[in-house]
Amino acid sequence: MKAMALPHMLNLNCAVKRDPDLIAAEADRDIVMVSIANGLYYGVSDVAREIWEAIEQPKKISDLIDDLTKTYNIDRAKCEQETLSFLEDLRSEGLLQVSDAPAS
Repeated sequence: MKAMALPHMLNLNCAVKRDPDLIAAEADRDIVMVSIANGLYYGVSDVAREIWEAIEQPKKISDLIDDLTKTYNIDRAKCEQETLSFLEDLRSEGLLQVSDAPAS
């Protein structure tokens, strides 16, 4: 049984991974996902799609933000804010698994 508790806010040291119980398929340039647990559909595109694809395997949030800032040549602070917000949305919907990243 999965723990549904959200003990703390996400931070750059957390490792995130998309919930493996979701069913996802490509629809044009978007990804459409279905949560079996809650029976809802979700869609992501553009940068959100890239984040979704990047977290197929556990990934430290700071590494994800490093990759995004390089790829899109955007301000790191803005990228952190928007990425953390998007990941919090995924987590609140039960679409994200979160763990403390191992010390590097």
